[in-house]
Amino acid sequence: MIKTAIQLKAKIRNISGGDSKVAMSMIRVYFMERFLERVSISAYKNQFVLKGGMLVSSLVGLNSRATMDIDATVQALPLTQEEIEKIVNEIGGISLEDNVSFEIKFIETIMDEFDYPGVRVHMEGKLDNLKQPIKLDISTDDVITPRAVEYGYQLMFEDRDIELQSYNIETLLAEKLQTILSRGFANTRARDFYDVYEITHKKSFDGETLKTAFLATCEKRGTVFTPEQMQTILEDIGSDKQMRERWNQFKKNNYYVEDLSFDEVMDSVQNLVVSFL
Repeated sequence: MIKTAIQLKAKIRNISGGDSKVAMSMIRVYFMERFLERVSISAYKNQFVLKGGMLVSSLVGLNSRATMDIDATVQALPLTQEEIEKIVNEIGGISLEDNVSFEIKFIETIMDEFDYPGVRVHMEGKLDNLKQPIKLDISTDDVITPRAVEYGYQLMFEDRDIELQSYNIETLLAEKLQTILSRGFANTRARDFYDVYEITHKKSFDGETLKTAFLATCEKRGTVFTPEQMQTILEDIGSDKQMRERWNQFKKNNYYVEDLSFDEVMDSVQNLVVSFL
């Protein structure tokens, strides 16, 4: 186990080959993993459900997807700033042998595009003189179809897993697809398309469960799509010049995308829709 900033920097330098973008991403992930391990042994391990970019990164591989924060939904817990502050402080204060500490800098209430409230916790992880800002976005009352699953999160630098509750793959894909369809060509999040491509190419999923999860997600978010509407929306997205420009910018800013084309990711999204129509 890494116990000093010198050890961490040396490890990352060897793996990243001196690439500063890769190194910065790995440092951020390391501190987020240190927090997640504390979650896994906390009193809240069954109420804290991992979702979003960090789950996607773990599923498809850290070399294929960077993430900026921890996304989670909490179950059977009140979503107030006071309660979340108490819980995060309790989790962050758990002592491990990694010499990492966490401090909350500030907490804010956030609202997603469907007007569902959430809480964003801005924290700082510290190891010796190394400090890393991280964000924790917490929501509640998310629809998980059929239920959260126990997930073995593989640690980046150790040959072991930590046990967490997480979204199942079908719900993860359902939310991505609903977001793509509801935003249409106004979607500025090219990573949604990339995530669908990566997940569907690297992980198996059940088509019927996906369909049920998609319908449940749409109902929760107050959206309805006919098969014809879905096909039309995807055709419009695929032919939109601005979407292609956004994709090219996404490729430029994210080394792991490499030479993957927008046509390839759109084919994956369309195939996903066809799989349960």
